Amino acid sequence: MLNAVTPVRYAKLASLFGPSYPNLAFVHAALEGKIPAKAWAQQEGDDVSACLIATQSPFCFAAGAITTDLVDEIFALLRDRPPVRLIFPPGTEVIPQHGFRKSERIQFSRAEPGGNAFTPAEEFDLQRTDARLFEKLNWRDMVLSIFGSAANYLMNGYGFCLVRDGRVAAEGHGVVGGGLVELGGFTHPRYRHRNLYTAMSSQIIRYGAKHGLRPVLSCQADNEASVAVANRIGLATDFRYDVAVLSS
Repeated sequence: MLNAVTPVRYAKLASLFGPSYPNLAFVHAALEGKIPAKAWAQQEGDDVSACLIATQSPFCFAAGAITTDLVDEIFALLRDRPPVRLIFPPGTEVIPQHGFRKSERIQFSRAEPGGNAFTPAEEFDLQRTDARLFEKLNWRDMVLSIFGSAANYLMNGYGFCLVRDGRVAAEGHGVVGGGLVELGGFTHPRYRHRNLYTAMSSQIIRYGAKHGLRPVLSCQADNEASVAVANRIGLATDFRYDVAVLSS
């Protein structure tokens, strides 16, 4: 049975997430208190055998000894809070229930910090995201769902924007945890097909490399644009994995 875990005990859950677990930057950011999250664990005394981490964003993570009964309990806990992307340990057979459906994702990474460099066109002004620029983000709602507030984003994450005529044309963001940075970003429809997201991802990687962060990117398996970006910036395919998705 899963029981709620207080934040002061989150560190005990880290051992359930091995190096091949998907989206580890998100997992460690949650466990390190860098992004808002709730956690539940199955434990006997001080021994933890399984857990569920639910961030405020759609991403939720199950790890440990995932039994059929535990899966039922996890789906029941999450079914009233769509949208959800529920990640399991690699190799777990995902059989969605309670309105969930199965979806395939791909994770890319590099074995060390750094990546291929791309310079945006001179017509765009590259700016580090600050409190003023945060309010102009096209992806503001998504970023808030991950970090909870602009202040927390500026303290525990980072990002860059390409600005033209006072408008954010493209933006890149980094979720930091466990020595990793997971990339995310958005390009305004008016400026797409110009490799701006590639340039933004490159900038996130370069900044992260200065701080010893190894880059990770994940996307839907059928998202050809994001797969192309991952290849251009020098990331290699780690693995494909299934997630259980509950739409809003």
